[in-house]
Amino acid sequence: MKRVSLFPAIGLILAIFIPILLFGSTRVYSLDENNCLSCHGNPGLTKTNGEGTKISLYVNEEAVNSGAHRFIDCTTCHTSEPHEVITPLTKLSLAEKCGSCHQYQYKLHLQSVHGQQLARGNQDVATCVDCHSPDYNPHSIVRVLQYDAPTYKKNIARTCANCHNNEELMANYAIVEKVYESYTRSFHGKAMQLGTYEISQLDKATCTNCHGVHDIKSVSDPTSPVAGLENLAKTCEQCHPGAGVEFASGFLGHEEASPQNIPAAHYTEIIFTTLLISVVSFGALVVFFATVRFSVNRWRE
Repeated sequence: MKRVSLFPAIGLILAIFIPILLFGSTRVYSLDENNCLSCHGNPGLTKTNGEGTKISLYVNEEAVNSGAHRFIDCTTCHTSEPHEVITPLTKLSLAEKCGSCHQYQYKLHLQSVHGQQLARGNQDVATCVDCHSPDYNPHSIVRVLQYDAPTYKKNIARTCANCHNNEELMANYAIVEKVYESYTRSFHGKAMQLGTYEISQLDKATCTNCHGVHDIKSVSDPTSPVAGLENLAKTCEQCHPGAGVEFASGFLGHEEASPQNIPAAHYTEIIFTTLLISVVSFGALVVFFATVRFSVNRWRE
């Protein structure tokens, strides 16, 4: 009897909250305790720096409202007196600011090939905003597990390709391999592309599975997960238990199979390609002659 008496109360709660969930506004507004967006939401807001260059001070309100930090007030990053603080806006200063909260990730990034180059003043390297924002803007950082985030599993290769598919940029660092194209042609890349749902793509290997996340090392670094067969075998074993060195030795990486690079794979590809073309061509000829014979017989009749 006591359980039955709960039904009216449960029904009343559902009657109140279901319409709110169904018909209530889904719009979310960012936390802006000092009303910063009243000025910075103006696309025409600019300032002139000491070099006479105009700098936009516009902040897209829609991007902030949907960003990962929408519930953090502007002053958390810009201090309580933002107009009194002179902060040079560089990749290094942005990374340092992110690191004030994301300390563990920032520490790993400092040790990575990107972080080491950034500390030397190299502005080409990837830092927080390059990977976590779709438009390289600190105000539009997207949560990692959001399906359209640049760092969501299915999007990571495309995000890395923003730099690593730029031939001119890569040529400056003697990186000649077309890493993005070779990944999309690989088994891992095809499995990622053919994944029907986002959830089915989470267990497929992408750049970060092999190279690391915030602690990406140069492939020439002995501590890199892909440096040498022993390290590569351990990396493969994360997804392929018991893979071992023999398994890893057959991995092409981002290089094409050639007579010099895994010749067995190169010549096997040639044999199977030739066989496939021959079989399809023979089948096409059989169909063609059968069609001709059928047409001639019908004409005679």
